[in-house]
Amino acid sequence: MRVLQLIDSLEAGGAERMAVNYANALANKIVFSGLVTTRKEGVLKNQIDKKVTYLFLKRTRKIDFKAVIVLRRYIRDNKIDIIHAHSSSFFIAVLVKFTFPKIKIIWHDHYGTRPKQTKKENRILIFLSAFFSAIFVVNFQLEKWNKENMNCHTVTFIPNFATSQSILNETKLIGIDGKR
Repeated sequence: MRVLQLIDSLEAGGAERMAVNYANALANKIVFSGLVTTRKEGVLKNQIDKKVTYLFLKRTRKIDFKAVIVLRRYIRDNKIDIIHAHSSSFFIAVLVKFTFPKIKIIWHDHYGTRPKQTKKENRILIFLSAFFSAIFVVNFQLEKWNKENMNCHTVTFIPNFATSQSILNETKLIGIDGKR
């Protein structure tokens, strides 16, 4: 199996951390594990395992044809079977699927407040979900919402997991100790 984790940035957020964790965990279990960041690198870049192939697309627009072409070439050259798209990176994954119809997209929904949103607020996501092979969700409310609203019928709850790797960055707060 050859799997690509696709995420918009590597800032220190939950979805970003999970994309790195999945890429690192799969690196020792499957033939190929890759990680592609579409818009922005960040502090999690230094946590990527050396066995994980990494690419930064430098995407600047919603529909960035240059980024799609570069991602398509990366997928072709590395013979990727599955794109595991996290959060809003589903959009570029579907654009690539138009050129590689056999590739499977697994979308990972990390957005916990989605059940409070309307279908209208998610109409593009709902429409494009017809191109997903499966959807992973991080809580039971998202599982219910996705099963009721999406055009992909394979929805699975997968809890987030932590790794033993620690973060070495220290947060510096402005102000006087004891007064913040």
